[in-house]
Amino acid sequence: MLSERRPHASLYENIGRTHGFEPLRVDGQLPEGLAGTMYRCGPGQIERFGHRLSHPFEADGVVMAVRLDGRGGAMGAARVIEGAGYLEEQAAGRYLYGTGAPWPRRVINSLRGRVKNTGNTRAWSWRGRVFAVMEACKPIELDPETLEVLGERDLDGAVVRSFSAHPHRVARLATSFNFGLRYGKQTMLDLYALPDEGPTQLLGSYECSWAGLVHDFVVTERHAIFVSCPAKLKLARALFQLGSLSSWFEWAPALGCEIIVVPLANPGAPKRFNVDAFWVWHFVNAFERGDELVIDYCRYPDLSSLTSLGDGSKIDPPKLHRGCLNLRTGAWRSEQRWHSSCEFPRVDPRVEGQAHPHAWFYARDEADGFSLARVDAESGDADVWALGPEIKPSEPVPVRHSEDPSVEPWILSLCHDEASDLSFVAVLDGGALADGPVAKLWFDQSLPDTFHGDWVAG
Repeated sequence: MLSERRPHASLYENIGRTHGFEPLRVDGQLPEGLAGTMYRCGPGQIERFGHRLSHPFEADGVVMAVRLDGRGGAMGAARVIEGAGYLEEQAAGRYLYGTGAPWPRRVINSLRGRVKNTGNTRAWSWRGRVFAVMEACKPIELDPETLEVLGERDLDGAVVRSFSAHPHRVARLATSFNFGLRYGKQTMLDLYALPDEGPTQLLGSYECSWAGLVHDFVVTERHAIFVSCPAKLKLARALFQLGSLSSWFEWAPALGCEIIVVPLANPGAPKRFNVDAFWVWHFVNAFERGDELVIDYCRYPDLSSLTSLGDGSKIDPPKLHRGCLNLRTGAWRSEQRWHSSCEFPRVDPRVEGQAHPHAWFYARDEADGFSLARVDAESGDADVWALGPEIKPSEPVPVRHSEDPSVEPWILSLCHDEASDLSFVAVLDGGALADGPVAKLWFDQSLPDTFHGDWVAG
């Protein structure tokens, strides 16, 4: 009997065709003056040398880009991220890294700290440059015109070893912040400051209470906030490369979550708080209200989503929560703010780190299918573009089109249409999602699923 085809299966296969910038078919009308490029990265080479990897986190990355000329035209490009490890494997004709490599080679890689930089998680822009990022390595710089790999970068010496896929820029500070984890006898968290101008800086390095998995963090104008959830690395399994990637972490809820709060003005004096156990991949935003830090995030009850990302198994879905931490007393409370499953949150980059009601989400309902939503975290009100099961969107990328902060940004999302098996970028008014796209920009193929991206104006 033939097995049932997984819905939107093309998103989890190798990219079919790579190409430079070429015209895209435009349905609808692009906004006049909307000019710039959206870059996105994701795992795009799940199978090589006749072997299919068990988890997308291991796959070599693909970068895609859509360029708008401000006059109604659009160009698109897609390319495999051919980093040093990828080229080494191409020359050898076999896997040399990850679970696709022979077990003795994997153990040697582990003992020597050798990791292939796939760049498969985030396209990030800084100082007019474009980077592909995966959290275990330094960022890979890409040529913004050709998408070719220019090489790994340590960002003027700031990056020690790794660089998370979630830098956050605080507009009022004109600075981006990010972190990296260093596993070893003592797991360390390195905090970086990356100003729009001037020297980069390693603000501080902080001991973690256990060897865990920290994917994202959040910043306000005064603090960087990390949540170390109780996902403990099984050191022996990781060191000796036993089993799949998702089996290297165990859920240990008795530990609770450790929240580490670093004052940006005095990074040598972090505060630590222990709260109830939960899992978070992505934060929405944070701001300060008196003695409280207010933290909006997508909350899971446990770590089962790590396995689900590989095999598609069902889990308890993530929900939008608002957490409030009293820095004086340590009191913590967390409340659900929207009923639907939601992930891949983004806020208007002009207000990150400030109090602001709206954020945009990828959402999914078991009965109704996919949607994009703008949610008011204060009231729980939502404006939703309902897509049904046939069209799967991705992370909504906000694009400013007015200097007036009360005017909502445009929203761009890479979507897959199951009926035609083609990908398109939807362009929506961020303040009127329910009206649907003002334009769709069609590729002539299905692009692999992408995780995160950035917009570069101009």
